[in-house]
Amino acid sequence: MSARLLLAVEDSPAALAAARYAVELARTLHAGITAVAVVPNGALVATATATAGTFDVPNGDGPSHPPARTVLGHIERLAHLEEVRLQTVRRSGDVARRVLDEARRVGPDLIVLGRAENSASADRAVLAPWVTRVLESAHQPVLVVPAEWRPRGSRPARGPLGRPGS
Repeated sequence: MSARLLLAVEDSPAALAAARYAVELARTLHAGITAVAVVPNGALVATATATAGTFDVPNGDGPSHPPARTVLGHIERLAHLEEVRLQTVRRSGDVARRVLDEARRVGPDLIVLGRAENSASADRAVLAPWVTRVLESAHQPVLVVPAEWRPRGSRPARGPLGRPGS
């Protein structure tokens, strides 16, 4: 039996760091990854308004949502480069609930997610509510990856001024 990882992602630097970590871990363990992108209910309204209601359901019950497609496409490229087995899933609704539903469906050995933070709390880092709910309710170990994580030997991302994070 091969190891299986569940990677929960959204459109954020932390999710991309979690994707890099999950792909590296899967390569090392010869594991497969199921990557799930959940579009929150509120984002569906914004997407429907912006796209005049053009939804498709190519993979599960998730809507056509450009950030979800972009993030999943990036993960597909990472997995392909590292020769890691990957399945992608798009869902919509309550993020924590849908991630936990996917965990029940897939039965992963580990759930990997980015340290999504609540943007309403500028004075200190506070986990997004969906991350906290997954941590509290998951029946598998959960690995939370900070946005700042980089593979060993890699350089930090450089901003437009040539300095890290600028």
